Amino acid sequence: MGNKNKIEDPVNQFLSGARSRVQPHDIDMLVFGNEAADLDSVVSAIGLAWVLGNGKKPCAALPLIPIKRDDFRLKTESRWVLSQTGIDAENLFFLDDVLPLDTLMSRVRGFALVDHNRLANGFSKYEEKVRLIMDHHEDLKLYPNALRQIEPVGSCATLVGEELINGSGRGAAGKIPQSLAALLLGTILIDTVNLDPNAGRATPRDHAVAKHLQPITGLDTDTFYQGIRAAKSDISEMNTRDLLRRDCKTFRFNKVSCTVASVPLALEKWMVRDMGLAKGIETYAREMQADILMTMNTQRTPEFSRGIAVFCKSPVLFTTISAMLASNLDLEIIPPPQGFECGNVHFFRQGNLSLSRKKLEPMLDKYFSKLDWPGKTHPQRCIIFF
Repeated sequence: MGNKNKIEDPVNQFLSGARSRVQPHDIDMLVFGNEAADLDSVVSAIGLAWVLGNGKKPCAALPLIPIKRDDFRLKTESRWVLSQTGIDAENLFFLDDVLPLDTLMSRVRGFALVDHNRLANGFSKYEEKVRLIMDHHEDLKLYPNALRQIEPVGSCATLVGEELINGSGRGAAGKIPQSLAALLLGTILIDTVNLDPNAGRATPRDHAVAKHLQPITGLDTDTFYQGIRAAKSDISEMNTRDLLRRDCKTFRFNKVSCTVASVPLALEKWMVRDMGLAKGIETYAREMQADILMTMNTQRTPEFSRGIAVFCKSPVLFTTISAMLASNLDLEIIPPPQGFECGNVHFFRQGNLSLSRKKLEPMLDKYFSKLDWPGKTHPQRCIIFF
């Protein structure tokens, strides 16, 4: 898209207008996804903010990307999709665009959560502001006074798409903007592995929304999907620390604080690429003040595989969680390459390929809630990278 089209695009105009109102006006609804700021969270926040701002009872809605603006360089798939759909990333609103956070929160009347249903650490003290939840993860039953739409679909973008298709937030023209349709379509495709039935992620609702959006976009879905997938896998310029923080979420299980991330690189390749990987993991654990740090890695070619690395500051914690992980993930030790020092990090192949971050989170929550381990009365920090 040329600059003229970008300027005239209604979604760009909406985002630019929402940003310009931040300083002088109150915000009715701050819309944001999880702190991993993956494509689903970014697009669902934009989409739901559009719906709320252009519905029958429009409100002042601001989509927030809950990371620092500079860290958006690590979100390669989001940047690519925005560029392909003509959305200017300069119009997005990031966590550090207003500092301190309390300054922004003092003028926010309510939160709308997308692609997650538990506030992360930085927002947890504002839980009384949660008014609306739209998500596709397991319902953790928090914020009982909030309106909630938590459905087992492949992508949160599907739920936003349904709102648009049903007529909410189409605006004065009565049509779904082409750029917004493309954003939502691309997100659904990447979250459902191009609607592949063998991947087990797509539901009939994902198929229905994608089928409705595709003619609006005029895009070839296979080509679009392959482009997003290539962008998401582009980690060529990222070092180990970048990979550890590029796609992470933070949870608190009982007294255990867990940061969960995604690394699209086979663990065996990562070990060869960085012979100091174990030291890098331990260093990042200290930086995050983590008692437990795990990395779970994925590779899609030539065939899909998963791997997991586990570091525990306390041997007791490793003993405690290793049996649970081994039984659920079907782990096999990865022999280190010659000259590789493992230190206190344990590297495994994951035999249970179906166990994703989305599925593991409630398992960890349940496990730690029932666990009675030494030092339980003292908060521990657990960092988990998938």
